[in-house]
Amino acid sequence: MLGTEISNIWNGYCPESLLKGKTVQMRLNQNDFFESEETGLQICVIEGVQAVILNFRGKGKFRETITYGDKIESGEILSPQNNERPPFNYPTKAFDNGKQVEEYIATIPKTI
Repeated sequence: MLGTEISNIWNGYCPESLLKGKTVQMRLNQNDFFESEETGLQICVIEGVQAVILNFRGKGKFRETITYGDKIESGEILSPQNNERPPFNYPTKAFDNGKQVEEYIATIPKTI
């Protein structure tokens, strides 16, 4: 990563792309996760509470009706996936800062 600092609060855009200095929208996919149109990074949103960064990437299979994350975000705190079942973050854990977000994203295998 380029070392661009990011927040631990989700703003509806792809945190991985933000680390590279790019603003890339996240779009609702067929699995009801927000997926980066550029990197495949996925986020499961628990509205108004958490935005869980999933530890696997999407396949670019988006819903026909377009919904972008930056249009619905409500200041959810970014969290790591630590459970295989919804809501994917139990026990509840959140990132304290953008550096932790960056380190976690670096562990997610790239498939796109």
